[in-house]
Amino acid sequence: MNLKTLLTISMLAVIPLALAQGVTADGILKNLDATQKNTKDFSAKVSGSAEQNDSKTKFEVKIAGITASKLTRVDFLAPDALADNFLIIDNQNAYNYQFITNQVTIQKNANAAEVGGFNLNFNALNDLQTTFPSNQVDFKPITSETTPAGKAYILDATPKKGSNLNFDRLKVWVLEGGWRVYRTQAFDAKGVLQFDITIQDWKVNAGLKASDLCKIPKDAEIIKKGSLKKFSCAI
Repeated sequence: MNLKTLLTISMLAVIPLALAQGVTADGILKNLDATQKNTKDFSAKVSGSAEQNDSKTKFEVKIAGITASKLTRVDFLAPDALADNFLIIDNQNAYNYQFITNQVTIQKNANAAEVGGFNLNFNALNDLQTTFPSNQVDFKPITSETTPAGKAYILDATPKKGSNLNFDRLKVWVLEGGWRVYRTQAFDAKGVLQFDITIQDWKVNAGLKASDLCKIPKDAEIIKKGSLKKFSCAI
């Protein structure tokens, strides 16, 4: 799924390193999974370029989430057309706030990414095995490199025959320190880059509460669409 402002990263040094002996894709994925299971809440900054309504858009957002309730908030920082908008996602619903109209539209969360107009799943940025399960994707480590955030292993992922994923190749940078996804790129069958996102400033287990993620302007108009179920946010 996909969004906004591609930060220009000053590459202090991007030095290809040999993979340490014994490093495997399964080992890296297991470390990611362990990190995910130990994460009660998180926040991070996501930036890059992604597909929005059939065109490439640079974006920058802040995300915050509570894993147990699968409650996620996305605050848009760029592009200017989306700045000050936000999206709140839970298991049942998506709350889409438009700054220009001061309205919150609540609708069933069949696909929160489509609700936001993007093709990017913010709710699973660090959970590769859920987003890209092993029965649909083959992962293999290809190299490692030093990034501004530290040493990262690069995984190459290709969909298995019969999978219904919307990419033909994926590259994922996984930080050795903390075992977090740092960067993800997706390519189509012609090798054309579909999205390129970087995730920085990870903060975990800071004690976030639902009330922290559900804040909206007190004077915002609430619009409810369709048959809605239980609300994680008291709106």
